[in-house]
Amino acid sequence: MWSCAKVGGVSSVTVPAAGRRRPRGGPRRRPRARRVLVGLLGLVVALGAVGCRVSHDEKPAAPGCAEPGVTPDSVRVGLLYPDTGNAASLFAPFRAGVDARFGVAGEAGGVGGRQIRYTWRDDASNPAGNEAGARALIQTDRVFGIIESTSVASGSAAYLHGARVPVTGTSLEAAWTQNDNMFSYSNMISDGPSVTTWGAFVAERGGRKAIIAQSAFSATSVTMADKLALSLQAAGVRVVDRVDATGPIDIPGVGEKVRASGADVLVGAVTGAAFGQVVVGARAVRANLRVILSPVSYDQRLLRIFGPVLAGVYTFVDYQPFEVGTPAHRRFLAAMLKYAPQVSPPAQQAALSGWISADMFLRGLAVAGPCPSREAFIRGLRGLKGYDADGLLPAPVDFSSHFGQINRCYTFLQVAADAQHFELVTPAPRCGDEIGQ
Repeated sequence: MWSCAKVGGVSSVTVPAAGRRRPRGGPRRRPRARRVLVGLLGLVVALGAVGCRVSHDEKPAAPGCAEPGVTPDSVRVGLLYPDTGNAASLFAPFRAGVDARFGVAGEAGGVGGRQIRYTWRDDASNPAGNEAGARALIQTDRVFGIIESTSVASGSAAYLHGARVPVTGTSLEAAWTQNDNMFSYSNMISDGPSVTTWGAFVAERGGRKAIIAQSAFSATSVTMADKLALSLQAAGVRVVDRVDATGPIDIPGVGEKVRASGADVLVGAVTGAAFGQVVVGARAVRANLRVILSPVSYDQRLLRIFGPVLAGVYTFVDYQPFEVGTPAHRRFLAAMLKYAPQVSPPAQQAALSGWISADMFLRGLAVAGPCPSREAFIRGLRGLKGYDADGLLPAPVDFSSHFGQINRCYTFLQVAADAQHFELVTPAPRCGDEIGQ
């Protein structure tokens, strides 16, 4: 009279409704019959629950929890990124990477018997939009935590920290190094020192004078330009000028400014598309450049758009690039084809960042226990050691000691002469030292 049925990956017990059949004992025996029926039903439910627990085919029902976004069969997560605004093109594939990682997790049964669902909001590439999006996710959508990739995370950082909401994502601002509820596998920017890694790489290739492309209307771009400048100067490379690359870009004018500066090094702290236009301008006026370097040019789409203009350009990443070809890369690419087939090519920097950010969130849920709370998530993930995103990171991350530290190690790549692919620059990764304040 009972059965174990799987509902959304969770085992449940089904019993017939009481009171539908008239007991056979007649009027005088009805009270006793009811007691017997209630007792039998209790025994049936108990035995049925035991049967569900010991079955090798069924999973136990997850406990009910009072935390926002958590139900017995699912966890609701918020996704916050720029779908519009000047940074949208840089982060667009991030969501696809999240879809792929959650798709794989769902196929495996979720976390603790719970499927992962998400609701997304657009921060419109500005701090006010970022805060509004975060507040909507927490107060209206009632999500448990947030996965975020944006250059304006500082807009909501104080609010989310005050509410003790766990956040995983890509670190592009100092806020990620200041708030213990925010987790990233790598910190490129902090409010402290820079690193020698970038400058040493440029100096090794004969660079002596540099010009930096930045966007005056992006605090993240200006901060990144400052960190790059410190690194270059520490290696003996003089920064002779900066050029604004805020759209719409005056390509001939920017190119002439690069040439007139006398720089033999061009470094970018802007989006890949913007930097590509700066390179077009510099090439057109035959600027005498030995080294061209950008942190966001590792993107096959840029090679399709700009072609031979980008031949010889250097870039760097803080994870294992696709050229390494690990089993983890193959799993990622297979998942992208299955759960995000609209993204082409699937081997994109932002998509891989989305995958790793979602993976970090899943790990946080796993260590938070069978009835996850936000505080248990933060405490558990902050204590996690040896995290390597299943082999996608060049070295394991210790989240307890990693907090607040800037990344010192990067893998450099160069656009091949045919501008059709990237080539690994050895040794990889390259590590430098922090530059004192």
